[in-house]
Amino acid sequence: MKNNTKAKKRVQIMVVCAMLVAIQIVLVRFCSIQTPFQRISFGFLPLAMAGTLFGPGYGCAVAAIADLLGATLFPTGGAFWPGFTIVTACSGLVYGLLLHEKPGSDWSPRKRLIHIVLAVTLVNVLVHMGLGTLNLAIMYNKGFLVLLPGRIVKNLIMIPIESACISVMHMMLIQPMTRRGLVPGLN
Repeated sequence: MKNNTKAKKRVQIMVVCAMLVAIQIVLVRFCSIQTPFQRISFGFLPLAMAGTLFGPGYGCAVAAIADLLGATLFPTGGAFWPGFTIVTACSGLVYGLLLHEKPGSDWSPRKRLIHIVLAVTLVNVLVHMGLGTLNLAIMYNKGFLVLLPGRIVKNLIMIPIESACISVMHMMLIQPMTRRGLVPGLN
């Protein structure tokens, strides 16, 4: 009986992750503002939700699968570049490492906010500004330092916006779902 319950929870987690993959693809591919060197979207929300609910492994997997499927099904110009899949996977990993609460732990609102701001800052500074800009420089054969100023401005502006969005998502979705036992694997 115990194995049946574990298998059921795994299937439920996979279904939720598949839904988050689909949402991320829609947000990034259809509901974003994009130039060759910048993208502004709400695609970070499903990645943060996957990492928060299920941990770094699932956050990383949801991000990588969403990027691969999105690039394959709905290419947005140019050839597929695997470096961007690594960038997206690193984002999901960071969200999972910093935002996932182990069952039984009870974070204070202040601690949760600190973790959210830290996760968003690390994703924007290290992953997007660092690794993302490096991939753009390699892909387009442009100088890293030439691309960096515009990306610094965009990412610094996005840190408070993304932090606020993830905080609201946590209050409006994750906490009520967890309290009601609607999150597979946590109840």
